[in-house]
Amino acid sequence: LIVQNALYAQKRMADLPGVKLKFRSSNFKEFVVDYSASGISAAQINSLLLEKGIFGGKDLTSEFPELKNCSLYCVTDMHSKSDIDTLISALQEILK
Repeated sequence: LIVQNALYAQKRMADLPGVKLKFRSSNFKEFVVDYSASGISAAQINSLLLEKGIFGGKDLTSEFPELKNCSLYCVTDMHSKSDIDTLISALQEILK
């Protein structure tokens, strides 16, 4: 279930404008999303998500300068498809 949820989230996020998956490798539940092409920083995106009651991915910019505007997301069996869809809808509004 964890792998299915993570793959579903990755596929949905990769379809968003200005968003790409940073690494195209297999993973268990964590993956890095790059917002560089969106024109909005990872910090701004997290702030706007928080206004919607959603805790976004961990902004990696300060710890890994080479991953500027990237966030680490973790999807587990505690997240439902509906939770992921809610995140995607919020990101769609933010990135339009």
